Amino acid sequence: MSQIIFHQLFERETSSYTYLLGDPETREAIIIDPVVEMVERDVGLVKELDLKLKYVLDTHIHADHITGSGEIRKRTGAKVAISGVYNNSCADILLEDGQELEFGGRKVKALSTPGHTAGCMSFKVEDMVFTGDALLVRGCGRTDFQDGSSEKLFHSVRERLFDFPSVTTVFPAHDYKGFTKTSIEMEQKHNPRLSLSIDKEKFKEIMANLNLANPKKIHEAVPANLQCGLREKENIVNKGVKTGIPTITPEETHSKLGHLRVVDVRGLDEFNNQLGHIPEADLATLGEELEEKLKRYQDKDRDTVFVCGSGMRSAKATKLAMEKGLKNAYSLDGGMKRWNELHFPVERDMGGS
Repeated sequence: MSQIIFHQLFERETSSYTYLLGDPETREAIIIDPVVEMVERDVGLVKELDLKLKYVLDTHIHADHITGSGEIRKRTGAKVAISGVYNNSCADILLEDGQELEFGGRKVKALSTPGHTAGCMSFKVEDMVFTGDALLVRGCGRTDFQDGSSEKLFHSVRERLFDFPSVTTVFPAHDYKGFTKTSIEMEQKHNPRLSLSIDKEKFKEIMANLNLANPKKIHEAVPANLQCGLREKENIVNKGVKTGIPTITPEETHSKLGHLRVVDVRGLDEFNNQLGHIPEADLATLGEELEEKLKRYQDKDRDTVFVCGSGMRSAKATKLAMEKGLKNAYSLDGGMKRWNELHFPVERDMGGS
C-alpha cells in the first residue's frame, strides 16, 4: 500500500492542530479537529490536493475554539462524526468505541478515551494515533470541566493508549511549546503526569492542583461546538428529521427566556434535585397532569419548550402537545443535563408560571 497523504496544520491563536489524511489511490480523505477560522485554508488544501473529503472528525467538544466541522460539511458534503456520548443532533455519525470508518483502502478506528471530557475519542490510523487532549506531548488535557475525570483520564491513557506498540506516533490536538508529535514510548518514559513511574493517586493529586483559568472562549465555543460550530438559526432549531419531534437547543431557549412557555415534565423530586429546573418553568409531570395542563392552554400558537432530564420524556411530551393542537412545541435537546453543562441558570425551589 502506498504512503498515506498526511498534513499537520496549525492554528496559532489557540495552538490547535488539525490533521488531513488521504488515500493516494482513491483520493478519499478525512480531516480531524478543524478550527472554524481556518476553514478556508483547509478546504483550499483539499482542493489543491484533489482530495474527496469523506469525514470530518472531532476528538471532543472543544472549549477553547470553535470547530470547523459544520462549515466544512456545508462546503464539501463530508459527514461529521463525533462521540455518541454527546448525543449531538447536528452530527451525521455518533461514534461508538471501536467503530471504524473507511476512506479509500484505509480505516480510522475510534477509541473512547474519556477524562479530559466525558466524550473524548482518539483516532487510530495505521501506526498513528490522534489523541485530542487526552494525551499531549509531555502532558495531558485538564479534567475540571465538561464532566472530566482524572481517574478516567488515567485509565484512558495508561490502559488504552499506552497499550499501543511503543513506536506508535502520537499526534495531539494542541501543543504550546513547539512540539509537533511524540510516541507512546516517549510518553511512557518522560510524561511528567502520566509516565509509567506515576501511580493513579499521584496523577489525581497533580490534576487537582493545576488551578487553571477557564479557556477564554469556553462560553462561546462549547454551545457552538454542540452544533458542529454552526450558530445560524437553521442549526439552533432542529426540526427533528430523524425522530419527527421538533427540538430546540439550550442556547436558543436561554436566549428567549421570558418569551417562551417552558414546561418541565419530570416529577417534583427531579424538579428540585441537583440538576434543578429552568427559572420560571411550569411543572407538569408527563402523564395525566400534563394532559390536563395542555387542555388549559388557550394560546396554541405560543412557542412552548418541554424539558426533562435528558430529552427522552420531553420528546414524548412534545409529540403529545402537537397532537393536542400546540403548533410550536419543541423538546429541549439534551434536557437539563445539557443545560447544566452549559452553566445556564437553574433554580431548585418550587417556582412556576
